[in-house]
Amino acid sequence: MKTTMIYQVTKMGKGILPLCCIALLAMLTSCNDWLDVNPKSQIKEENHFEREGGYQDQLTGIYTKMTTKDMYGLNMGIGFVEVLSHTYDINPNSDWRYANDFNYTEKTSESTISSIWSSCYSCIANANIVLRNIEKADPNIFTGQNYHILRGEALGLRAFLHLELMRLFACAPSMDGNANGVPYVTEYSTNVVPQKSVNETMQLIIKDLLDAHTELAYDTLNTHDYYGSQIYTMDRNRFSYYACCATLARAYLWMGDKQNALKYAMEVIEPRENEKETGYSWVHYTNMQQTNRNELDMAFTTEHLFQLIINDWEDIGNFYFTKNGGANVLNPSDANAQAIYEVDLGYGNDYRYLKGYEQDGEKRYMAKFWYLAGSTYNNRYPIIRMTEAWYIAAECQKDTNAKEAIRLLNEVRENRNLSLFPLSEDLNATQIQDEIYKEYRKEFIGECGQLFFYYKRLNLPEIKGASVRPGKQVYVLPIPSTDQEFGGYSN
Repeated sequence: MKTTMIYQVTKMGKGILPLCCIALLAMLTSCNDWLDVNPKSQIKEENHFEREGGYQDQLTGIYTKMTTKDMYGLNMGIGFVEVLSHTYDINPNSDWRYANDFNYTEKTSESTISSIWSSCYSCIANANIVLRNIEKADPNIFTGQNYHILRGEALGLRAFLHLELMRLFACAPSMDGNANGVPYVTEYSTNVVPQKSVNETMQLIIKDLLDAHTELAYDTLNTHDYYGSQIYTMDRNRFSYYACCATLARAYLWMGDKQNALKYAMEVIEPRENEKETGYSWVHYTNMQQTNRNELDMAFTTEHLFQLIINDWEDIGNFYFTKNGGANVLNPSDANAQAIYEVDLGYGNDYRYLKGYEQDGEKRYMAKFWYLAGSTYNNRYPIIRMTEAWYIAAECQKDTNAKEAIRLLNEVRENRNLSLFPLSEDLNATQIQDEIYKEYRKEFIGECGQLFFYYKRLNLPEIKGASVRPGKQVYVLPIPSTDQEFGGYSN
C-alpha cells in the first residue's frame, strides 16, 4: 500500500487559505485511481516526507487530482473551457449552453468556475507542501538525481497551474498588463496572498519555470544504454523537462516576448528535427493505415509532451463524443468540421479529419478521444503536445523569417498527410498568422480551450461561431464570489 497526503484548500474567513494538516490515506490501485480509506488512519506530515516515496506519492496525488472532472477530466479539458472556443456545435438545450453564451453568472457556470479555481489552488497547495519539505529534507534519502527532478516537477506544476489560472481569470497582457493577476501562492500557510499585476504575476510564473527548467535538466533517469547509445524514454505522465520547455514558450508568448518564446520552443523542435531520441515523435503514417479503429492512435499520443491518464475515460469520452451524449454531446456538425479542415480545398485527407471522425448511428462524431476495447491508446488525454512548439516558433518568426515560419507549418502539415498541399513560400506575415489560426482550430479541438486562449492572447475582436462580441466580459472569468467577498480579490 502506498500513502499520500491530499490537502484541500478552503476559505477560512478571507482569501485563499489552506486547511492545515488534513492527511488522507489512499491506496494506489492504478496510475490514477486513488481510493479514500478510513480517515482515522492519518499520518503526520513530517513522517510522510521521511522517505523519497512520500514526495513521489504527493506529486502523484496532484496528477490524480488533475484528472478529476473539476479539472482536466472534463471542465478544463473537453468540457467547459473548450466550449468557450466555439468549435463544437452546442445544442440549445444542452447543459453547456451557458458556457457557449459566455454566461458566467448562471448558477451552474458559477459552480463550475468555482470548482476550477479551488481545484487548481488545491493542487498548488500540495505542490507547495512538496517544496516546503524538500527544501529541508535530508538529501541522502533521494536516489540519483531525484532531489532535483522532484523539486523541478513541483516547481513546474505550481507555475503551470498558475498560468492556467491567469489564462482564465486575468486579462492577457495584450489586454491590460496592469490589471490584477491571480494570487500567486508560494507557501502553504494561512496568510492571505495579495494580488499583483498581470505583468508582475507573469514574471513570478517565469521565475518558477526557469528554476524548474534547471532542475529538470538533471532528469537522466529515463535514459538507458542501447547498444552504446543513450535512449530517452520520456514519462509523458509527469511534468518533464520538455513539458517545461513548451510551457516556458507558451508563457513567454502570452507575455508577447517572442525572442524567449522562440528560444524555448526550439528546445522542443531542434532535437526532434535532428532525429535525436527525445521520447516524443510524430505519429507514424503506418499507424494511420490501420484498418481497425482500435489500432489507430487518433490522439497522436506519441506527440504528447505531457498527458494525464484518466481511468474513467470510457464513461466520459464515450458519452460526450457519441450519440450517448444526447443534447449534451460535444461535437462539430458535419458542415463545421468540413469548414475547420478546409475540405473544400481538397484537404479531406488530413488525418485529423479523415481518421478523426466516425459514424455513430445517423451522425458523425469526433472520434479522436473515443475509448475503444483493446486499444493501447485509451485514457491518454493531452495537456501539452509538441505541435504547439512548432506553432509558437512559426508565430515568433513570421515577421523576421517568413520562410522558416512557413517551413515549420509545412512540417506539421506533412505529418498530417497534407504533403501534397504545402503552403506557399510567398505568404506574408498576416497570411502566416491566419494559417497558424487555422492550425489551432484543427489541431487542438477538444483540448483544454487552446483556441479560446489563442483568441484571448491576441485580444481578437471576434470568436468564430460565437454570437457575443468578445471583450473583458468574455475573456476574463469572474473570480468566485466568496474570494471576492472575503479576500477582496478582483479582476
